[in-house]
Amino acid sequence: MRRKMLTVDQQKLINHSSTIDDESAIKEFVKSRRLKNVRETTITYYENVIHVMKRDMEQLHINKQLIELSEKDVEDIILLWKSKIKITSINSKLRGVRPFFSYLKEKGMIKKNPTANIKLLRERKQIRATLEDFEVKKIADYFKKQQSFSGYRNLIMFYLLLDTGVRISECIGIQLGDIDGRRLIVRETKNLQQRLVFLSKNMVEKLQSYIKVRGSLSHDYMFINCDNKILCKSSFQAQLREAAQAVGIKKQVSPHVCRRTYAKNAVMRGMDPFSLAMLLGHQSIEITKRYVQIWGSDLEVQAEKKHDYSGIF
Repeated sequence: MRRKMLTVDQQKLINHSSTIDDESAIKEFVKSRRLKNVRETTITYYENVIHVMKRDMEQLHINKQLIELSEKDVEDIILLWKSKIKITSINSKLRGVRPFFSYLKEKGMIKKNPTANIKLLRERKQIRATLEDFEVKKIADYFKKQQSFSGYRNLIMFYLLLDTGVRISECIGIQLGDIDGRRLIVRETKNLQQRLVFLSKNMVEKLQSYIKVRGSLSHDYMFINCDNKILCKSSFQAQLREAAQAVGIKKQVSPHVCRRTYAKNAVMRGMDPFSLAMLLGHQSIEITKRYVQIWGSDLEVQAEKKHDYSGIF
């Protein structure tokens, strides 16, 4: 005799759950991001955090597929993360998995989005590390003493990061034709929107000298390795960190610390948050608005209010 109530397996057959697995769901999600022209680095970030979630499900003995997760399952995973990683890292992971589940719900692959009610965790606001002038000089002197092409290139990149506040990925993507006098067109941006930043007169001179040393190549990328190929950002990150450690700087020095140093000094010299947000390529002014209440109008004039490194450069 047939049972009155459907079994769990029978319900799965009706809901077609067995025809969808995690890998196919992930592939469809990745495909949708590419159709939206999302950057490959962002897609890789999505894939990584999704697979981290799958791994941690196994640790918690959650014997389900991602597409079967409940809100409670996600909360349990977050509690596991809290025991292992910082709140900032947890929020980064949540920012990666939430679009995935939203997509699955939108396409009818799941009935309920398990992250719909999951909020980002509250973070304690901290004053992030920046570089003082004497630390900038120490690192610059370290690169100068190397008397090698890589040392000279690192010096110019270090100066450029401090002079403009560009991201390391944006710096690596600069080509010779992107510079027009004191104007630099930043093309390889995080949000795919080109923007204009302004070079100090001293920085223009430094770049002109570097371009002569770089010489003529088959490509126009500004910053290259010793094989004349485009420099890898991780290579510069490692060499900057090594330089800071070599001169006794205890704080973690990275290209982003240079960007943060640019922002701090710009604010201290009176740059308004709107101009700073434009120059840094922030999509939301809220990121910079909290630092200052003074407003201005002329972006190029405001750019002159950045920190002056002429005594060091």
